[in-house]
Amino acid sequence: MPGAVTFTIPGKPFAKQRPRFSRKSGRAFTPGQTVSFERQVGQIAVPLFPAPIEGPVRLTVTAVFEPAASWSNKKRLAHLGRPHTQKPDLDNLEKAVLDGLNRIAFADDAQVADVRKEKRWGERAETIVTVEAI
Repeated sequence: MPGAVTFTIPGKPFAKQRPRFSRKSGRAFTPGQTVSFERQVGQIAVPLFPAPIEGPVRLTVTAVFEPAASWSNKKRLAHLGRPHTQKPDLDNLEKAVLDGLNRIAFADDAQVADVRKEKRWGERAETIVTVEAI
């Protein structure tokens, strides 16, 4: 697959949640919000990938967080483009995107050999993802 594929996931960046355990059955299950987000990622990516990439893959994830509406204009402007150092953790944001792309952009997330990721403040909440064969 030549070149890189870039797409945007609208809305607040989502971090993969820990598995939950059912007291009744004793089994682990993935929380509904995580399943929903991974499904959304897949729906956005499916039309962009006619077939999963074969071989090593580079993934770039940029999580953009919107400043709170209660912030002053001065504080808002001071933060735009700057690193976001609050929760959620960057690793969990990456994992949610990876799992959503599994079997769509690549056959297995083990193919991802290079990851570049960042969290920053921006005008609107979104996650920008680039996938490319290396």
